[in-house]
Amino acid sequence: MRIIHRSIIAGLLALTALGLSSCGSSKPAPRPSYSAPRKVVFKPLVTIRNNSYKSILLGLRGPETRFVSIPARSSRSVNLYSGTYKYAATAKNTNTISGYKYFGTNRKYTWNFKVN
Repeated sequence: MRIIHRSIIAGLLALTALGLSSCGSSKPAPRPSYSAPRKVVFKPLVTIRNNSYKSILLGLRGPETRFVSIPARSSRSVNLYSGTYKYAATAKNTNTISGYKYFGTNRKYTWNFKVN
């Protein structure tokens, strides 16, 4: 019985030593990670049309500040951050037109001006 008993003890010790050595030196397997794809967000595209016979200067202040010069009877397109803007448009020897305008994400706008 002693021979069997010694062999069982020797086997258990070998397994314990194997288990302890593998716990300390190996790194855990990396977990697969999943991240949801990000939605692509586009800035609003604003086409500004000048329907007058004078060049106008348009100032925009909101999420960003921009000044856009639009020649007479032409248009310009700009990409702006979405949000609410305070604007002022003026031309030589005319009154300033001002107000507020909202531009939403992933949208296209056409904005017409005619100063007198």
